[in-house]
Formats: sequence, structure tokens, C-alpha cells
Amino acid sequence: MSEATLDVVLGILQAALQDLQNAHNILQTPYNNFLVETTKVVVSPEIPMELRIKVGILLKNLLAQQWDMIQPQRKLIRELLLNGLVMNVSNMPMIENISSIIVTIISMDPSHIWPNPLMELLNWMDDINAVESSLELFLQLFGKLCDNGENQGLLKEIVPPILEKGFSIFAQPELNEMLREKILLLVYLVLRSISFADGTDNTFVSKCLDNTYQIWMSLFLSALQTSPKSHIFIKKLVLKILIVIFRDFSMYSRKSLALSLIPIWKFFNQITSLYIAHNVYLIDVENIDYLFSEEAKQLPHTSVRTVNLQNDIELKYLDEDEEYENHIEGLCAYSIELITILVTKPALYNLIKFGTFPLLNTLSSFLTPTKDQEKQWMRDPSYFIQNDEEELLQKSVRTLALKLINDIIEKYGDQFIQQILMVGEKLILNRDDKEFLEMSSQILQKLNFGELKGAQSKDFDFDSVFGFMKASIISVQNPYYQKSFIQKRKETGYLLLGSFSEDIIVFQQKHQSTFDIRKCIQNILVELGQNNTPQLQARAIWCTIRYSDQVGFQFKDVFVPLFEAALPFLSSKYPITIKIITAKALGNYAMKIQKFNQQLDVKPDMIEHVLQLLQEAAQDQLYSILESLINLVKFSSTMASALARSGSKILLQFFSIFYPEQSIIKAFNELIIKICQYKESYGYLFDTFCPFILDCFQVFYEDVSRQQDKSKIKPSDINLMSAIMNLTSTFVKYCQDSRAQETLITLLPSMVNLILINEDSQLQVHTSQCLKNFIIIETGQILKMNVVQDVMKVNLKLLEVPQNSANESASLFAGNLVMITINNLLDGNPDINLLKAVVYKIFRSRMPSTVQPLVLVYARMIIEKPKESINFLTSWSIDNRMALKVLIDKWLLQQPLFRGKGTKNVTFSALMKLFLLKDKTLETLLVIGYNPSHQNINSDVYAPLKILSLLIRCLDNEITSLRADNQQPVVDERLEMEGDEEDYNDKAQKQINDLYSDQVDVNLEKMKDDDDQDISDRFNQIDHKEKKDKGLADLETGSTLYMSEFLDFNQEVGEECDETTEEDLQYLKDPCINLNLIDTLKDFFTNLIKNDPDYFRYCVKNLLKEDVQLLQKHIKL
Repeated sequence: MSEATLDVVLGILQAALQDLQNAHNILQTPYNNFLVETTKVVVSPEIPMELRIKVGILLKNLLAQQWDMIQPQRKLIRELLLNGLVMNVSNMPMIENISSIIVTIISMDPSHIWPNPLMELLNWMDDINAVESSLELFLQLFGKLCDNGENQGLLKEIVPPILEKGFSIFAQPELNEMLREKILLLVYLVLRSISFADGTDNTFVSKCLDNTYQIWMSLFLSALQTSPKSHIFIKKLVLKILIVIFRDFSMYSRKSLALSLIPIWKFFNQITSLYIAHNVYLIDVENIDYLFSEEAKQLPHTSVRTVNLQNDIELKYLDEDEEYENHIEGLCAYSIELITILVTKPALYNLIKFGTFPLLNTLSSFLTPTKDQEKQWMRDPSYFIQNDEEELLQKSVRTLALKLINDIIEKYGDQFIQQILMVGEKLILNRDDKEFLEMSSQILQKLNFGELKGAQSKDFDFDSVFGFMKASIISVQNPYYQKSFIQKRKETGYLLLGSFSEDIIVFQQKHQSTFDIRKCIQNILVELGQNNTPQLQARAIWCTIRYSDQVGFQFKDVFVPLFEAALPFLSSKYPITIKIITAKALGNYAMKIQKFNQQLDVKPDMIEHVLQLLQEAAQDQLYSILESLINLVKFSSTMASALARSGSKILLQFFSIFYPEQSIIKAFNELIIKICQYKESYGYLFDTFCPFILDCFQVFYEDVSRQQDKSKIKPSDINLMSAIMNLTSTFVKYCQDSRAQETLITLLPSMVNLILINEDSQLQVHTSQCLKNFIIIETGQILKMNVVQDVMKVNLKLLEVPQNSANESASLFAGNLVMITINNLLDGNPDINLLKAVVYKIFRSRMPSTVQPLVLVYARMIIEKPKESINFLTSWSIDNRMALKVLIDKWLLQQPLFRGKGTKNVTFSALMKLFLLKDKTLETLLVIGYNPSHQNINSDVYAPLKILSLLIRCLDNEITSLRADNQQPVVDERLEMEGDEEDYNDKAQKQINDLYSDQVDVNLEKMKDDDDQDISDRFNQIDHKEKKDKGLADLETGSTLYMSEFLDFNQEVGEECDETTEEDLQYLKDPCINLNLIDTLKDFFTNLIKNDPDYFRYCVKNLLKEDVQLLQKHIKL
């Protein structure tokens, strides 16, 4: 290959730069010296710098692509680039360009090549003029190195000399501030790059750090002891370095923990004045002292607060975004992060324990809201209505301080909670600093400092800790700012007390405290009546919400005054934030006032303010307002009438906009339900919504009827009709007006036809539920209209097994509709085809929410006519399986997943009936086994054994759950007891004792011979006559739902019951709906033992050991 001259190379490069899209092809030259000559162009001072920088970018990419293919030229290119650094010293744009190319090459080269050249560059730094050029290369290099140990060989050689050289240069008095900052940033990057080895390769860490660690630590701590107003960025970098040292070098740094704590803590106290002045009041650093002097003087606002993105070296060299908008905010945030790390160190536990009080007082200053936060809160109410966890995700000094306080609570417990109460009370009452110091002195004197030994006792005696307390107090003395500072302190106090309200309530249950929640709330009432800032008023109201969620009976008299004091803040003259937090609070107070039967003079005109707020608020705030409206409507029929009368059109407009938003429309539907429950409110709402519903229904029905391909129906239309069906269902369900009934019944024929032709699962669910409500309310009209057969077709349609199993959700309420249809339209005499379809649907369904109401169809039949039901189910089959087996298999498999008190009562009552029936077919029926793991292998067992196992587990689960509920220290319940704590505990224990005192004595001596026999052997003795089933069978095999731990009874099902099914069972008035399941099960076992002991012994003998043990908890064997 030929060689190119400089002119040829320059020509090629300029052509590539002029046509960047084809640059790659242009640069593929036949010249073997092209890359070497291009490197010469980049480093040559004689060539214009603008061209060299552009060529440098091209060269970097070319070398990255071709480095493996130019082995003979590599050494020369390396030498040219290293010489280029010397040739271009102080020309920083070119130094940056050349350094970037060198770092790219280092990342591709073996690690043994570069230690010597890099050492030469370090030695070059002895020339003060070359320091910045060399630093540039090392900053870029360590900015790219990973902290995973991939470059361990290179790091081992160069890290010790870099740290040594860096310190010697940093100590030179003639070095300027910028270079010192770059050296510190390099130290940060170096430490970060070797942190991977701490605890895993301590020899490597020691080799890197031993020579310089102590002198660097002395320098860092000395830097923190200088004036907090000087060298702010340097101090910020020092904090970042210390965070890496104590967080990532936990093993290596442990010996320097105690020595570092005091200087860091002192610095932490000192910077509170910086934060208050610069971030809270936007005052320049030069004028900070005037804020804390008594001279009445308005200070100029700082004009430079935002980080200069172009000159900030952090943004330039770090692969992490700067999260704080100015260096003082960053300084404070990193200080809190560092303190957080130290607080969690076990080695410092005893020291920190004595200093949590002054530490908290310092942190309270960092809770003071900044100007920017105040502006943002007034624009965005989400800060007041969102969850605490969401607020803490937002990085700021304030949220970091709150998180640290939470961490200290977890570590130091009640001692720290008491201190929170004292600091919070000081802030909200604006207590005098001298008075607070006297009180804190009394608290600190009670601490046993004698626990500390050696040097610790000297650093952390009473005088030193009290010194921290005095240093933690910050007070704005400038009269021009005093009033606003007092307001900010109060807002901070309410934030502190509200954020940790749950911990405070629990603390007060266990200990006596000077803090009085009632006085705090009364103080808030005073604040709301004064001319305070909206921020303070909003935070005070927010604080009452936090406490009203948890306090109870003994505070019942505070909620009416709170309601009346907060009500004026709904006025349009207030910012939207305070209006939204007020609406939330009023709904909260209304619930408590109703719960404790307090009297409140309701003012219906407040509803108009809430409606106006509903129209002004952003979408993420709507749920909170709807929730408040729901609580207000539940509280007062007057509120419901006012809302229906004044707001029906607004609510309709709201519905037409937000019906696609599931979380919002769910709350909206609940609000409509609550309004419709009041007869006097129903008419106003119905008159407004009815024309809209009728028009939409007609248009959609005609469109669906014309559309041959139902899949082409617009999803938006389906969503709208689903939402409308939900509304219509509510209007039907609560209809008490003959005129409304006449209007609604006209929809029935079209609704029935819509279900028959529609295939969308979401629409089917809402439409079938609406039809079910029609049958409940309009049974007579349906019989007169002669549409019973059409309703039967709808039932069969919903019981069809779809080709796509995902559409199973369309039949969510199929079982409910079948039960109501049989009861109301068939006079309790079910259609055979309908009953068969129910079993087939059960057979092919996987979702417990679908299976539950379908099983209830048969459970109710079995309770009423057990023998007839068994005979019917044994008279036909599905896929060569007896229908009885299909039903029992799925029923017993999913019984633990059924939700709701009524459902459990009905289904378990039916199972008890089946067990006591002792039907021969049922006794010889093999079903899926009763082990909670439901393993497929060897899982067959006789049906009565599985039923008995479920009944035992149910009894144990019900008793255990009740016992857990009674023993769990639920704050709200305990505070609502009129008696004292002993009365509460006595009542709870009595309930538990009652549960266990009725244990039944059973003589099972015949079982003794089997006690030591393995359970699997005992099962093998049973004659398995028809063991043909393969566990869960083909349909169920591999279903993660059925194979999960959820099939164990021992789980908390919470409140996730199917409310619709429960309501339907109440409507059907089943005799067992309200029975006490524990008592019923106990009676079942008692009577079984008494009336048929042999059968009982035989069944128990063949249970699993786990079931027998559960039985023994409640029956004395």
C-alpha cells in the first residue's frame, strides 16, 4: 500500500468533514499511514485548532473501529498523542480532544501497556503549568473506568502515585481554586473506581490507600472546619468523597469513623445558616450575616443561583446528573446523606444515641421550605395530597431530612419520638430559644453518659452534646424577615408532627408525654383563624388530616370545630392548593363526626365550592376531591340533595370527559351510588343523566346492529357504553320513582339484544350486571313484557365457553345473574339446561371470581335439596366425567379463594350438608387431594376427606384471624375505646378465651396404632378403585394459580370480598347468610362426634398429619 502526504491526508479529511453522511466511506483510504498522519494533524500546533478538533473527533471514531487492524502503527500513534499533550500544554480545547482519544485507546489496550506512560504524565505535573493538562487526561480516564474491577491491574499501579501526587500538588499555595476542585474531583473518581474491592480484596485496597489515606482524611476534615461561606464547591466535593469513603469503604474506613464524626457534625450545624439564607430567602452569601443580625434591613436577592452547566466540572466529568440546582443546596443535601450513612453505622450507635436531640434540631432547619418549593406547592397541590412515599421519591434537602428522621426513628425508637415531640412543639408554638435550651438541658442531663468509655466519653459528655444543641439553634433576628421566619418555622413544625403522626400516636399509648394532641389541634384552630400564609394554613390543615385518620373517641369533640374552621378556605379567594387540601380535610372530618354522632350545622352552599374546585383541579387531584364528596354525601342527606340539585350537570359533564380513566371513574361511580341512595336526591340526578343515557344507548345499539364485524366497533364507544351501563345499573338498583321505572324499562329489550350480539367482555360484564338489577327491581314488568325466554338466552350466552380464554372475564357476574333469574323469573325451579351450562362453565373456568358465583348456584341448591342435587349431578357427564366430580373438583380446589362472609357461610354450609349426607356415590368419588400444595402426583383422595380437611382449615383460619384481629395493636381502635387499656385487653382476651374454652373432648384411642405410621402409607391402605384422574387433569395442569400457596387457608384475605355477590345473597335472603361460621363449624364437629363417632374416627384417621394437628388445636383428641 502507498503512503499519503500531509496534503493528501488533509484533502481526504476536509472532504469527509464536508460530507459527514458519507464520511465513513471517504475515510476508507488505501494509504497505510493514513491514521498516523491524521494523528499528526490533530497534535500539530501549526494547523488551525478548529480543524484539528473536528479531525480529532473523526480520528477517535476511526481508531475505535480499526484499532485491532493496525497493530504495527499502535505504538507510534500512542507516542504522538502523548507528545501532543506536551505540545499543546495549556491549550485546553485541544488537551480535552487529545485526552479523549487517549482514553479511548486505553480502554482497548491491555492494562500492562499504560502504567509507565501514565506515570510520566504524573511526573510532568511537577511543572505547575502542566497540571491542568495532565489532570484533564486523568479525569477523563477515571470518569470512564468502571467500578467492577475490570481494570484492576492498571488501577493497582497508578492509583497510589495519583493520590500521592494529587496531595502534593493540592498543598502547593500557588495552586488556583479551579485546579484544587479538579484534584478533589479526581480523588472522588479514583476512590469510586476501586470501591468494588472493599471487603473482597482488602489487600488491593490497602495497596492503593495506605500511603495517603490519613493525610487526605486530615485535609478533608480540615476543609470542613473552615468558614462555611468559603470554598463552597470544594466543601461539596469533600462531602461527596466522604460519602464514598464511609458508604463504599465500610471495612477500610471503620477505624476513622469516630474521629470523623465530630468535625462532620460541627460542619452540619454550621451550614444551616447557609441553607436558610441562600435557599430559603435567596440571599447572597456575602449578605448572609445580616439576616441573623438585629439590623432591620431588606437584603438583595442573589442573582446567580442556578448551576452553570457549561463550567460545572461535575457535569463535565461525572456520569451522574447533578440533582440540585445550586451548590449550597448540594452542599446541604450531601451533608444529610453523609450523616445518614454515619447514623446507620453500628460502631457509632452509642455515640449517636446521645446526640439525636441536637441532630434533630439541626434537621428541622433543613425542613424549612425554600422559595421555589413554596411557589411549586401553590401551583401543584399534589405535594399536599400525595402519599408520603411519593413525596420522599422527590430529591430535595427537605425530603432527605425527612428520610433521615425516619431512619433514626427505626434505629433509636421511643427516645427519638419524644425528641420529635419537643422540637415540633417548639416550632409550632414559636417557643423562645432560651426556654427550649433550658428544657433540652434537663433532657440531656438525664442521659447516662457514663456508658461511654475512653476517648468517646471526652467527645460526647454533657457539655459537648449541649454545645451541639446550642449550635443547632438558628434564629433570624433581622426584623424585616422575622415574621416570615416564624411562619416558616410553624409550617416546619406541622410537617414534622404530621409526617410522623403514626409513630407519635403509638408512643403516646405507651408513655406519658407533655405533648398534647388536643392542644396541638386547638393551636391549629387558632392558626386557621389568623392571617397566616397559605402555605402555613395548608400545612396545618394537612396535619389535622394526619391525626384525624388515627385518633378517635376521646377526641370526638374536636372535629366539629375543625370542620367549621376549615370551611372558609374553600372560598375562591384562596389558592387551589389550600382549597384541595381543605376539601380533603372536610371529607375526613365529616366521617369522624358521623362516626362519633356529633352535631354539625350543615351548610349546603359549601357543595358549590367543592363543585367549582372539581372543575378547576388537575386530573391527578380529582380522586381526592371525589373521595371528599363521597364522605360528605355519606355524612348528610342535605349534602347529597345540594350536590344533586346544584351539580348534576357538572357531574354529567365530568363523566363525559373522564369516563375512560378507570381510577377516577371508579370513585365517580361510588359518588353516584351514594347520591342515589337518598330518595330526594335521586330524581335530580336521574333527570339530568337520563336523556344522555337514552341517546347514547340508542346510537350505540343501532351502530352495533348495523355492524357485521363486531371487532370494528370503536374501543372508545365500547368504553363509553360500559361506563353508561354501570351508571344505568346504579339508577336501576336504587330506583324508587315510578316515572323513572317507566323510562328505564324501555331500555330492557334493547339491552337483552345487545348482550346477545355483543362480544366485548368489558361491555358484557356491565350489561349483565345491569340486567340482573333490572330483574331484581322490575320482576313484574319483565314477566308482563314476556321477555323471560330472552333473559334465559342471555344466561346461556354468558355461560358459553369462549374460544379465547381471556374472555372469561365477560362472565364475571354470570353466576349472580343465574341465581337471580332462577329466584325471580323461574319461581325457584331451575331450568335443566341452565344448570348443565353452569357446571360446564365451572369446568372450563379458571378465575376464582368467575367460579365463586357459579358454585353458589349449586351450594344454595344443595342446602335446600341435597339428595336431589346429588342425583341430578350423577345423571350426566362432561367429557366422560361425572358432573358431580367436575363440580366438586373445582369447588374444593378454589374454595379457599372465595371471598366474602356470605359466600363462605353458604358454601361451607353446603359442604357440611354434603359430608353429613354420606351419599355412597360421593363417598367413593375421587377428587384432587387436599394438600395445600396441590401437587399433581398422587393427588387423588375421597371427596369426604377433602371436604373434612377444608372444614378443619376453615375453622382454624377463622379462629386464628379473629385472634390476630383482637391482638393486633390497631391504633384507631384502641384510641376509640371509652375505657382504659386494661378494659380493652380484658375484652379482647375474653373473646379469645371464649374461642378456645369450648374445645371438644373426643376419645380417639383407636387411632393410637396409626400415630407413628407415615401418612402416605395410611393412604395406600385405602382401596383406590377408580384412580383414573390425573391430578388437575389436562385443563388445570401447569396453572400457576392453582399450584400456588394461595390455596392454603392461612392467608390474610383482607377486605377484597365480592361486594356484588354479598349484596345478591342478602337480597336472596338465604337462611345461612348471617350465621356465625365459627359456632356453626364447632356445632358441626360436636354433633358429628356425638352422633356418628365411628365415621368421624375413620375420616380423621385418613387425614394428613397437618390436618390432624390443626384439628387438635380446637378439639381435644
